Amino acid sequence: MNRHNQKITEKLNCIRNEMTHLWGSVFLIMGGSISIAFYNRTFLAFLISSVGVIVATILAYAYFIRRDETLRIINSMEDD
Repeated sequence: MNRHNQKITEKLNCIRNEMTHLWGSVFLIMGGSISIAFYNRTFLAFLISSVGVIVATILAYAYFIRRDETLRIINSMEDD
């Protein structure tokens, strides 16, 4: 049973690291996109910032998928 808990703990650590990278990427891309949109008033800047917002939304969705996976693993550990 100890080996099983060690595997679960290692998996949770990997997921937590992925979540950290995803969340940081969301903030960087969203912040960059918003600053480009407000400080450069050209169509190209608007297009680039729109793509940035879309990418940040996709990364945020991936973050919440990982969060749900983490909660599911934790709840299954509590049931055991």
